[in-house]
This record gives sequence, C-alpha cells and structure tokens, in this order.
Amino acid sequence: MLKKSRFSLLRNGCFLSFAFILCAVLIAGPGVTSAQAAGKTSYAKLAPGTKININKADQTTLEKLPGIGPGKAKSIINGRPYKTINDVMKVSDIKRNTFDAIKEFIVVE
Repeated sequence: MLKKSRFSLLRNGCFLSFAFILCAVLIAGPGVTSAQAAGKTSYAKLAPGTKININKADQTTLEKLPGIGPGKAKSIINGRPYKTINDVMKVSDIKRNTFDAIKEFIVVE
C-alpha cells in the first residue's frame, strides 16, 4: 500500500507540474506573439532590400512596414509630402521606436 501511495503522489505531482507549465505557456504565449507582431514579425512582410516611397505608397503598402497599422498608415498619408525620411517623425503617430523600425525600408523621391 505504501508503494502505491508514493507512486500516486509522484504521478499527481507530475500532473500538477505539467498543468502549471502548460498554464504558464498559455499565459505567456499571446504576450510574446503580440510583441513580435508589433515589431520584428512585420519584417517578414517585405522582401529584403525593399524600399517604399512614403510620398507615393498606398495604405496597404505602408501597412507592410514594421509597426505600421491602418491608423499610422493613414497618418503618414495625411502628412505628405516629405522631403526626408526623418520628416515622417513629425507625424504624431510615429515615435522614435517606430521610425527606427521602418527607416531602412522607406525612401522619399
């Protein structure tokens, strides 16, 4: 009887450990995904070396830039024309972090 109860306790302990780890992964998972979606995951939308002219691109094209969603894309369009890529930071929705993420992908012509 003693051996059986030790085995049951060990089995229940393993189950509880597994359940705890599973819950932690489920809770942490969406946060990691959201952070990636806001940043580096967006890079996959553009081919390497792609440059987008922020003075001429449509909203859909601008949304391919890292960290640029529909609202920021509309703000970029409304702030045209731009003389330099740094001028895009005059748009209220574009902060330094966003600019740093998109600067290698944008041009003005």
